[in-house]
Amino acid sequence: MNAFTASNHDATTHIAQSQRLIDPPLEIRLRKAQRMLELTWPDGAQSRISCLTLRRACACSNCQRLQQTGALTLIDAEVGVNRLELSGISGLQLYFSDGHFRGLYPWAYLRDLGDPA
Repeated sequence: MNAFTASNHDATTHIAQSQRLIDPPLEIRLRKAQRMLELTWPDGAQSRISCLTLRRACACSNCQRLQQTGALTLIDAEVGVNRLELSGISGLQLYFSDGHFRGLYPWAYLRDLGDPA
């Protein structure tokens, strides 16, 4: 198995695991000055995710295609989230300061990405 196939499989597995249904967070805070998203989950756990981590983890079809082909994507370390919207009951739609807004972030994916606060 070559490295491309292995990394492609790993990315697909991570995305599939993150699409499991979990309860939405009780609280969502976007701290623009700190470029940080904070979430409080129903079990009391808290997650903190930097905007840079969120942007790098975008799972939209375009970002996934670039990752799978090994294309180099430069993301400004100072990237922020200008605004966010609830996407039904499933997750968040994020609007980044670099103009990117295509990725949907399911609750389980956000929980997996987060560092415990």
